[in-house]
Amino acid sequence: MKKHFYLFRHGQSVWNAEGRPHGQHPYPVPLTITGQEQAKELARLLSDKKIEIILTSDLLRAEQTANIIGDILKIGVIKDMRFREVDYGLLNGKYTFEREEIFPSFRKCYADYALAFPEGECLNEVAERMNQGMKEYAENFEYQNIAISSHRRSIEVLIEKLFDYPCSALGNCSYAHIVYDTDSHLYEGIELPKKREY
Repeated sequence: MKKHFYLFRHGQSVWNAEGRPHGQHPYPVPLTITGQEQAKELARLLSDKKIEIILTSDLLRAEQTANIIGDILKIGVIKDMRFREVDYGLLNGKYTFEREEIFPSFRKCYADYALAFPEGECLNEVAERMNQGMKEYAENFEYQNIAISSHRRSIEVLIEKLFDYPCSALGNCSYAHIVYDTDSHLYEGIELPKKREY
């Protein structure tokens, strides 16, 4: 049986508007008014997808986005930490110039997916937890159409690992459509972000 996943990035948050990276910083960063409107527009775009449930990262910005869409589409929301953004460890919530002061070679962690951020996780681990979460719900839920409210980097890394397809940056409330076949245990990319140009 084929299970359809619609993975979307949360709406604009206060820190997005400030150009400040989040990661898994514990401060509960809410959506801006713009972010709330983006979520409403995404609900409209997803209204014909027959989505039955929304899975969401438990980080506030993703959860708020999921709840707005769930309310509009009249479907339930389930929180799951596996759909969180990358744990950047010491770099969570730090601006780029602060990251450079704390860990000057942090950009190597984006190039080498096996290299962990200081006291955080590596991108291979992010892709694996995202993948395992999706497979678990695909195998154990009867739902055929599932949405996931997650985060930019986590979604991009998952797609790159599944399809060897480097994505361009995923905008707020942009989504990707991926199909998982429970018989073959294989994924198929239906709607993916534009390919990254080097």
